[in-house]
Amino acid sequence: MRRRLSLLPFMLLAALLLSELSASGQTVDSVKFEDASEHAFTTDVPKGWTVKGGLFRLGYSDERPMIDMTSPDGRINVRLGEVSIPTYFVPNQLHQREGETYDLGAQAQLVVASYRTGPEFAILYSKTRFNRLCTNPVADTGDVHFSLPDYIQADANVSQTSTGEISYRCDTQQGPKVAFAFVRTSLFAGFWQATVLGSFLAPPDQVAVARSVLLESARSFKLEPQWVDSQKQMDAMAEQYQRARQAQRVRDLGQQVQQFEAQMRAMQQQVNAFEQRQNAQATQVQGFLNVLNGVTPTVDPLTGQSREVWTGTKTRYWANGQGDVVNSDDAPSSSFHEVLRPPNQ
Repeated sequence: MRRRLSLLPFMLLAALLLSELSASGQTVDSVKFEDASEHAFTTDVPKGWTVKGGLFRLGYSDERPMIDMTSPDGRINVRLGEVSIPTYFVPNQLHQREGETYDLGAQAQLVVASYRTGPEFAILYSKTRFNRLCTNPVADTGDVHFSLPDYIQADANVSQTSTGEISYRCDTQQGPKVAFAFVRTSLFAGFWQATVLGSFLAPPDQVAVARSVLLESARSFKLEPQWVDSQKQMDAMAEQYQRARQAQRVRDLGQQVQQFEAQMRAMQQQVNAFEQRQNAQATQVQGFLNVLNGVTPTVDPLTGQSREVWTGTKTRYWANGQGDVVNSDDAPSSSFHEVLRPPNQ
């Protein structure tokens, strides 16, 4: 995860948002938050809020930052990143089944999955992020439309990338709230990641505050140079480890590597437990987002792949080889083929 921060395109937007909040009396003072585990990064978080998270390391080359922020009254929750989301390995002849773990030992833990575009992943992520908290969802895309900067950016070559967001109102134990998630997915050579991910759950009258907190956290996110250099050494060690592992000679690397491997297994168990809690009600809410205005399940007849897409005003949906989906009565071009809605949809 050799990363850099990208700020300039979003500085004006951030200034405008802060100006609007100041005018309405909804200002939020910020303090600096530093990752405590490896001093990997700093970011600005709201003063007086409950802040949890940091850098979670699951392998030499598998590090996952997450910051979870809750307002003093508990009504707003904002999250940057997500520890339970791994790097995804694109299926090949040896690993074809989606959901299969691609285990690289102490180097990384990947999950086999076909590339999902930003809109597709936003829908899938919102199922696990909000389903335990929200009931009676109703699409609401007009109030919180905005994008996040690429606060973490890989230096590997990206072959495909897209952004997506989802927003809806729902009922919670604390009353009506707005749920929102924004994601950028990026496809590399043989694997893909959710490289940008931000979300919040907030009362309708506090959406501006939640949006400002999320944007400021992403905008101010900064990796420490010393950690970047240290991670380069970890990546080099990962290559050495993986060669030894493939040759079944991990013991030759010494006790230190064996201890590191044991630590990574313990961290993986913690993350797996967190993910299981997030998905505890998944079987009960399989159709949760299908009731939202704006979500339609489809099946690609060429690949058999199921896909949930934004509902449009037209009756037919078309996809191309790049994963783009268009709602239109007729094919946009010869490179598109029709994807179908399952029976009774």
